[in-house]
Amino acid sequence: MNGYFEVVQDEGCMWLKVHLPEDDGEMFDVDEVMRYLDAISFPEFDKVALDQYMKNEGFGLPHKLLNEEILPERERVIVSVTPNGERALARFYPPTTGGSLMETVDDVVSDLRMAGIRHGIKKKAIEHFLAHHEYCRDYIIAEATMPIHGHDAKIRYFFDVNATAKPKLNEDGSVDFHQLGNIKTVNKGDKLASLKPADRGRTGISVLGKTMAARKVKQLHLRYGRNIKISEDKCHIYSDVSGHVTLVDDMVMVSNIYEVPANVDSSTGDIIYKGTVHVTGNVNTGFKIEADGDIVVNGVVEGATLISGGNIVLKRGMQGMDKGVLKAAGNITAKFLENCKVSCKGMLRADAILHSEVECVEGVEVLGRKGLINGGSLRTYGTVHATTLGSTMGAKTEIEVYSDKEMIIEVNSLKEEISDIEKNIEKMDKVAENVKKMVSMGQEVMPEQMEYIKGAVVNKPKLAKKLRTLRDRKEILLERIEMNKKSCIKVDNSVYSGVTVIVKEATKRIKEKQAKCRFVREGADVRTEGA
Repeated sequence: MNGYFEVVQDEGCMWLKVHLPEDDGEMFDVDEVMRYLDAISFPEFDKVALDQYMKNEGFGLPHKLLNEEILPERERVIVSVTPNGERALARFYPPTTGGSLMETVDDVVSDLRMAGIRHGIKKKAIEHFLAHHEYCRDYIIAEATMPIHGHDAKIRYFFDVNATAKPKLNEDGSVDFHQLGNIKTVNKGDKLASLKPADRGRTGISVLGKTMAARKVKQLHLRYGRNIKISEDKCHIYSDVSGHVTLVDDMVMVSNIYEVPANVDSSTGDIIYKGTVHVTGNVNTGFKIEADGDIVVNGVVEGATLISGGNIVLKRGMQGMDKGVLKAAGNITAKFLENCKVSCKGMLRADAILHSEVECVEGVEVLGRKGLINGGSLRTYGTVHATTLGSTMGAKTEIEVYSDKEMIIEVNSLKEEISDIEKNIEKMDKVAENVKKMVSMGQEVMPEQMEYIKGAVVNKPKLAKKLRTLRDRKEILLERIEMNKKSCIKVDNSVYSGVTVIVKEATKRIKEKQAKCRFVREGADVRTEGA
């Protein structure tokens, strides 16, 4: 049993009487005595003398607190609550001389209510106290109903989602561009993806009666393009045609393949196609291929224009003659790129890039036996990894890793736009609910209210669709910002003079040949370190 104290009356004075602990019981301290006396509004007394009495531990005799009597105080409980409201602890104190005991559960509950405890009161703990009246010990007197945390939504894809056409690196250092594995074939009726919806969980209630929110969960939905059907529960998608499947910005796309058996030239004209285009021969100067899916060319691309909503694969390469243009929403893989303009939102992989203007989002790999970037400019948010930069001829070559500043600005703008749309939708829902209540109560609905409801019926789905698009864009940008933190320029062999490296707005001009190194941003400068 813990030690405890009581305030007693004797000879017209008030005294503090101490009961020592028994067995392994704990002793109270002077601060607890002070809290109790303050709780019962005890008159002014000598605090220094009380502190000295507790330190001297002369508990054989009581300590005089006051030279006069006070009105009796009943048995009392003092409650403390953990910071998050998960638990309430109660400590009981005996009555002063002439004061009454708590006799029923309702007596204790009434005091707990006065202390703000509204939920989770443990009657067994109260009954234990009423049976034993143990003082100066902690009773777990109330416990919260804790929130049940849910889980994020999850999407499972039933095809290889790695859209990167990564060529095989042979033992002799050459790159095999025949084993690309970038086209994922599907048959009609194949399941493409399944959604496990998010579980929002359940809110809890603190001992003070306040709501304890469950952890926020990530909501997802299946995003898909043409040639795909979705199940009634919106949790499964299936291919509606035989063809190939790709995943671009979390959107599943299935396309048929348009086969060009020879060259793209005057016999075919320009090719505009809602799917994948596979060219067996060459693409001649002046012609254009524009496809929603992938573009695969077995031969050489000359001064042509290729625009892809997926990946571009040039199994030989492009001799652009300063006219060639490649633009892809996914990745670009080519044997070589020379005298052309290139842009892609994914990765760029090639054996050599010569005198070209290149801009891509996720990074550049120019490896293999040559692995050469020489002349022109190359810019990306990701890492540039090459075997060699520049040449002994000192051709002007500029390699830049972008800063994430613009992406951060766009993310902040998206957050504001998302917030405005959410508020607009919330307003629509409130107005609709109010009108619904008015109708159920037989009240008259004003014409302007009805017009607003009609407009909301049309506009809310549009706003909801836009909201999903903005949220998806924000998540993509956040992932790219995270990727950019580790971006650098890495060279496996040599960097020659004439090369300029720019890492997140910091510039360094190479004046002497360097070997096997990495260029990273450090402060306001570019630092060179060993690879």
